[in-house]
Amino acid sequence: MKLSVPKEPIEVKEWIRKIEGMTDKSGRINWDSLNVWYGNKLPQYLWREWKDALKPNGFTWQKFLKLLKHRTDAVLLWYKGSYTWEEFVKETIKLIEGPLGQDIVK
Repeated sequence: MKLSVPKEPIEVKEWIRKIEGMTDKSGRINWDSLNVWYGNKLPQYLWREWKDALKPNGFTWQKFLKLLKHRTDAVLLWYKGSYTWEEFVKETIKLIEGPLGQDIVK
């Protein structure tokens, strides 16, 4: 499977800034209550970029979304600058191509 690093979606970062006030008691954004990144903006972006490579390997939108639930903390790391976009995407690709990704498409 050939997944490339798409252009960084600056509009998604801007959108996350708007929802920063939605935090749990610890002060962290409560991603679960935001329905896997509230409206699925980042997963939708990645799906659009990768779906032609993912579909032949057994991924559907639902399976892709299920897999990305394991990356919610990494989204916050990317947003806060602890991960570069390239690091975030490469780690996500490893997850897709790794054992968890293979289990999800079965």
